[in-house]
Amino acid sequence: MRTSTAKAATSRPRTVQRIRALVVVDSTGLTQRVLNYLGRLASNGESPEFHLVYIGSRVPARLLETGGAERADREDELQSSLRRQQRAWMARADKQAWRILRAAESTLQHAGVEPQRIHASVSSPLDAREAVDEVLLLARDQGCDTVIVGHTAHSWLGALGGGDLPEQLVRRAKGYAVWVIG
Repeated sequence: MRTSTAKAATSRPRTVQRIRALVVVDSTGLTQRVLNYLGRLASNGESPEFHLVYIGSRVPARLLETGGAERADREDELQSSLRRQQRAWMARADKQAWRILRAAESTLQHAGVEPQRIHASVSSPLDAREAVDEVLLLARDQGCDTVIVGHTAHSWLGALGGGDLPEQLVRRAKGYAVWVIG
């Protein structure tokens, strides 16, 4: 009787949920290693869905305020100039982020990941959230169950400041699988 129960249990078709992973990318060689690893995973018959995300830099402090002027007409000129500078800075940052994301998409496609299984987004430079909060918010919004990030060794000094993004994700990503690839 035990044998037939074990046999029946093993003969049932298994359903494995498809991986929906949020992948944090940047311009480093480490991101390339992560993407190469994920490409090998995808080429082994899996068909994961990848949500590539670039966490953009924050707008520099010098572009947040003008410092004011005594005359109202001069204040309007300063504000107008500041808005132009902000838009130009954000356009450059956005262009760089999308260049990196397009390269990441290309790497995964060359590894055999279907284009419709790759999605990309850039965080806003105006968000005041910490990077870990932004990553977890994006993972939730995209319905991801896995967060993948690269990690390099760092000095003990970095650990004193609260740790880097991979360490923070491991500590705070409740309900997600976190893959840290070095």
